[in-house]
Amino acid sequence: MKGFGNSTIIIPISLCFIFIFIYHLEDVLAAPSRHLCRPEQRDALLAFKNEFHFGKLHYYCELQRFDSHPKTKSWGNNSDCCSWKGITCNAQSREVVGLDLRCSGLHGRFHSNSSLQNLPFLTTLDLSFNDFYGQVPSSVGNFSHLITLRLQGNKFSGRIPSSIGNLFHLTSLYLPNNHFTGRIPTWIGNLSQLTELGLWRNNLVGEIPSSIGNLPQLTILAFWGNNLVGEIPSSIGNLSQLTDLSISRNDLVGEIPSSFGNLSKLTYFEASLNAFTGTIPFHLFTIPSLISIILSDNQLNGTLEFGNTSSPSNLESLSLGNNNFKGPIPRSISKFVNLKSLDLSPFDTQGRPVDFSIFSPLKSLQYLYLSYLNTTTTIDLYDILSYSKKLSILSLSGNHVSTTNKSSVSNPPSQQIYALYLSGCGIT
Repeated sequence: MKGFGNSTIIIPISLCFIFIFIYHLEDVLAAPSRHLCRPEQRDALLAFKNEFHFGKLHYYCELQRFDSHPKTKSWGNNSDCCSWKGITCNAQSREVVGLDLRCSGLHGRFHSNSSLQNLPFLTTLDLSFNDFYGQVPSSVGNFSHLITLRLQGNKFSGRIPSSIGNLFHLTSLYLPNNHFTGRIPTWIGNLSQLTELGLWRNNLVGEIPSSIGNLPQLTILAFWGNNLVGEIPSSIGNLSQLTDLSISRNDLVGEIPSSFGNLSKLTYFEASLNAFTGTIPFHLFTIPSLISIILSDNQLNGTLEFGNTSSPSNLESLSLGNNNFKGPIPRSISKFVNLKSLDLSPFDTQGRPVDFSIFSPLKSLQYLYLSYLNTTTTIDLYDILSYSKKLSILSLSGNHVSTTNKSSVSNPPSQQIYALYLSGCGIT
């Protein structure tokens, strides 16, 4: 009876495991058919592949050691296109939702009747770092589900298609390193879900539209390397989530808006090689998240103020060289204890004495440019070198510099200097 009792327990348990095994076996066997992409979308992908031919892989991909290879070479007629390289499918609907062909060595002109239009459910389209040329077809605006559009590193030309303004779900729009012309369209401000907007290194002209300030989720804004003119719209100060702002190498004028002091999450601000005038809003220097401020090669003037920096700053790079600042160097610069690079050359102190000990707390400095300060104060070279053991580039040209007899220095600097600029210092 005891043995019989055991068998009545074992049999149901065994049957349970058999049913579970069969259930999962059916699931595994059914998986390929369930995930097989739709035939019409497979045909569209193959037709798209035949619209272009293979050229040389983009140099940037090789430089950055990206996974660079012609992904479309793996595409075939008799296989599940959802398993092809660069393709992502929705497992339930079997729709192609992602096309990632970056660094695939594709070459050719895009046509308005491209077979891509037969993939209406795309959420991601990444064709970056290939060799596409011609205009981006307006049909790109038909991808109403698109969240990410990346076309950088090609040779696209013409104006930015207005149909992109219909892609209201876009969060990431990257069109840099192309040959786009015309203005930055005002409809950009209608893409309220955008978090990243990159248009650098094109041939864009005109002013930055104030509608940019209508993008409350924007974190990255990069317009550098174009031919933009006019003033910076103060509405950019409304972008409370902005972390990266790069507008260098344009022809922008006017003053840096005081509203930039409201960008409480700003980390990188680069606006060099423009024609900005006026002073820098000191509120900018009090933003705790700021790591880099690059404002060199402008026409900024007046007295430099860093505001009330009561606590140590996180700033690592401060480049204000080749401007027209006058007056004293603020003593509060000593609060920037995390600085790795500091450029104040030239700086017209108007003959005032300079207490160079204000730089002594900057123990992380690697690059220091203090040329042409217009001061009668003599700089002791070994004192400056002793401020940071990490210093590798030092520029003191156009100042009065003395070289203390090294044998009399109890703890001479021990770092290795890669570049030392002392022209016009009267050293014999």
